[in-house]
Amino acid sequence: MAMDHDGHKIALVTGAARGIGRAIAQALLREGYRVVAADRLAAGWAQECSPSAADRLHAAVLDVTDVAAIRALREDVERRWGPVSILVNNAAISPKQADGYSAGVLEITPAEWNTVLQVNLTAALVLCQEFLPGMRRQGWGRVINMASLAGRTRSISAGASYMASKAGLIGLTRAIAAEMGPSGITANSVAPGRIVTEMSMTAGAAANAKVAEQVPVRRLGQAEEVAAAVVYLSAPQAGFVNGAVIDINGGMYMP
Repeated sequence: MAMDHDGHKIALVTGAARGIGRAIAQALLREGYRVVAADRLAAGWAQECSPSAADRLHAAVLDVTDVAAIRALREDVERRWGPVSILVNNAAISPKQADGYSAGVLEITPAEWNTVLQVNLTAALVLCQEFLPGMRRQGWGRVINMASLAGRTRSISAGASYMASKAGLIGLTRAIAAEMGPSGITANSVAPGRIVTEMSMTAGAAANAKVAEQVPVRRLGQAEEVAAAVVYLSAPQAGFVNGAVIDINGGMYMP
């Protein structure tokens, strides 16, 4: 397996400053990985990291739409620790209008459409193009793309631009899985339903309670439950899982 000079696997998690991304970075740290926690807002990690984990964390400020910044980050990580062997594409946006709702199909502006696709889908491709060659040289790698229930079926809250981007991300994952599998690299998607995060809580307690009533397990998910799936997919034991979509939605969608 690809590891750095101290024997620690190196993982890069985008959108790691809060919510699901933060939970993923924390879970990988607990498992002993070296973690690059990348986000436009990468502050706050030093205060909550245990001394034993602090030397395995690199909090990097990154705009995933900046191709030059992605390349610079790869070069920095390789100088610091070595090549990344696990890439978690988690950064995403889901725009809302002034009334708090997503734009309908007839209301989506070209600017919204282009921005959502750039952040949620194109950035994942660019990151893969930057980090997959290093995985291929090592003969081992993991790509885990954070999709969504909204990319699997109709969403009651996300707009068409977000739904299209997440459905596209699942398609991209399958293409990577097929092409990179012979090089020892797997690619899988994780598709969470409504998870308790700062973003989902902006909908309000009443709206979230209404959603929870529709979930067979009668609750919303926890970010740590999503992170646990990412930890599994990152492990050597998941080497025969390739091109899959792991649905974490409490039974809201059963393909």
